[in-house]
Amino acid sequence: MSESNRESQRRFEIKSSIPVLRMFDEAEARAFYLDYLGFEVDWESRFSPTAPLYMQVHLGDAIIHLNGHAREDAPISEVNIPVFGLQNYRDYLFAKGADYPKPIAVDPRYQGRNTDMNIWDPFGNYLVFCSQRTEG
Repeated sequence: MSESNRESQRRFEIKSSIPVLRMFDEAEARAFYLDYLGFEVDWESRFSPTAPLYMQVHLGDAIIHLNGHAREDAPISEVNIPVFGLQNYRDYLFAKGADYPKPIAVDPRYQGRNTDMNIWDPFGNYLVFCSQRTEG
């Protein structure tokens, strides 16, 4: 079967996935994701006024769901977030002087340039801000 026939028979399109990260403290999540990293809230949801928060945040094209319903034994997640201008983003975070570990851009692929910036969130999730191969 030719590629064009396969494409015409397929009546769906797969889009980017949205990671769901565990979150145990709403104020701490807002301080880290919104105030520190610079994400913005798209929407928030609660089943009742006293229920845990579930919210969607974004920074550029990166979208993350933060799940306040998660328990301590919920899986820890790792998320790769592509960044153009990784060193500039690192400088932006560093200049905030926040009480989080200082972000450091590293070269895990030994290509002679800093390609990743690895940050743990307050809930044990691992965020890898990675520069694109085509970037300087």
